[in-house]
Amino acid sequence: MTFIGKYKTPDPEAVKLKHGHNKDFRPDCKQVVFGLNITADGHVPLSYQLFDGNTTDDVTHIPNWNGLRTLLGKEDFIYIADCKLKTEKNLKHIAGEGGLFITIVPKNHKEYIQFIKYLKKNEVPWEDAVSVENSRKKGEFTVYRTYETELTEEGFRVIFVHSSSKQKEDEAKRQKKIDKAIEQLESLSPKLNAYHLKTKREIKAAIDKIVKDVKEFVEVRIVTDRKQIKVKVSPGRPSPQSIYKNKWKYTHRIEWQLNEQSLTEASRTDGVFPLITNTQLEASEVLGKYKNQPFLEKRMYTKKSILEVAPVFLKKEHRIEAMLFLYFIALMIVSLIERKIRMNMTAEEIDKLPILPQGMNTKKPTWNNIRYFYRNVHFSQIIRNGVCIQSVVKGIGDMHKLINRLLEIPEAIYNYFQDGWWQFKAT
Repeated sequence: MTFIGKYKTPDPEAVKLKHGHNKDFRPDCKQVVFGLNITADGHVPLSYQLFDGNTTDDVTHIPNWNGLRTLLGKEDFIYIADCKLKTEKNLKHIAGEGGLFITIVPKNHKEYIQFIKYLKKNEVPWEDAVSVENSRKKGEFTVYRTYETELTEEGFRVIFVHSSSKQKEDEAKRQKKIDKAIEQLESLSPKLNAYHLKTKREIKAAIDKIVKDVKEFVEVRIVTDRKQIKVKVSPGRPSPQSIYKNKWKYTHRIEWQLNEQSLTEASRTDGVFPLITNTQLEASEVLGKYKNQPFLEKRMYTKKSILEVAPVFLKKEHRIEAMLFLYFIALMIVSLIERKIRMNMTAEEIDKLPILPQGMNTKKPTWNNIRYFYRNVHFSQIIRNGVCIQSVVKGIGDMHKLINRLLEIPEAIYNYFQDGWWQFKAT
């Protein structure tokens, strides 16, 4: 949560707005860290916790897990989080308290580095895990395969997953970077031997900047050519009596080629990511559980973009805390609405609803879709001398009635508007 302002007089009993690793790419702004927990069933927010703005994500997991254990009254739930959970202190604490976890191993950890190094040179016996149809491309499937390595020193399982869709993405990203580097090298070539690109050192610095992300795939060589030229050393205008001296003139050019071996080795690691867990679930089940984790990011997106939590026009930290509590309640209500309509669609075997713009269908209605579909529904009331003489709800069609039924909203709900409970009374 990003805040613009100085906030010079913080409330000592409230969360502190501080500079930290800002995910909105505004390092000049202060922030608070909003920790959110959701359930696997419907991805409904269960609890939240605020941390000071300079708190790193990895230190939030122990107090967060402890809070969940207190709330649920047990510790045998599976705690799923992103790679910030993967620290020795975090994993040992959860496992030591009888808890279960699933998380992803960061790329700079030895478990990942050692396996990738091995995979570049060797084959591993991948096991088919699951095949999932692409929700956006009908008939296209993502195939997942798994391979479990030896236990870590702490006794945790490491499961490497290969995704066919991620393989395509990794290959495309690498090729895009290579194409961009080659294009820049082609643009650099005619600029050599002039201005700030006369020496080998200057040229090498420019090349290193271009191939920084693909230096293992694109090999660049600086070739130096020389030719002998005559330079006039005598004073005055050129004449038959002028004295000339032979001198070597050096020019540089660049040549490049792809490292096919590095490309082949990299292609063997495309689509691979590692999970670590202390559960006894099958590898495919561990993968299935972990795939719920991205829904947490979608809830955070809903809070920021749909509910529009920012900008915040409050100066007191305790008021900011109160406002964020209300947004948490709103996020919970939104999630319950989505869960309810999707569950009832499944129960009534309704595959999709035409509630998107231009009457397009959606299989998983969101709160934003429903809100948009009800944009033309309004309540009209005519009041004379304090007495309602007419009231009507306009814009309700058959599809609205179907959605109300799926949300288990009774038709009589619109009659409640007539008593004016929603109007603010003067005091």
